[in-house]
Amino acid sequence: MATPRFSSKEEYFAWKNGQQPTSSAQPPGTFEPASGPSQSSAGKPKQGLKETFSGLPGWSWLFILGCLAIPVVSLGGAVPGALGFGGAAGCANMAKKAEWGMLPRVLACAGITAGVWIVLIAFGLAFASVQK
Repeated sequence: MATPRFSSKEEYFAWKNGQQPTSSAQPPGTFEPASGPSQSSAGKPKQGLKETFSGLPGWSWLFILGCLAIPVVSLGGAVPGALGFGGAAGCANMAKKAEWGMLPRVLACAGITAGVWIVLIAFGLAFASVQK
């Protein structure tokens, strides 16, 4: 049985000794993190596909399409699909960072796109050498 999560040591020891917790933040025996099920580990709400790819600057679509071309060029597969869609989501999130200037966002998206293509080529070369 998994140990329930508590927001403090006092709540844990109160639960362990059979006392009622003093805080109502999270009842004993619950297994959800304190931030709730709709929060990511960074404390930000999770974004769906629509929220991730809406409100993007026009230049970012070049990098997003460059990442999404990976599963098409490689004719599908789990690794190319994960690389392509993960890279596209990463580019979309970098392009939306308003606190960054335009040049750092463009360079970050270019780095992500180049990185996923390099990883794809490395996988291709590794599998080609195994088949020989």
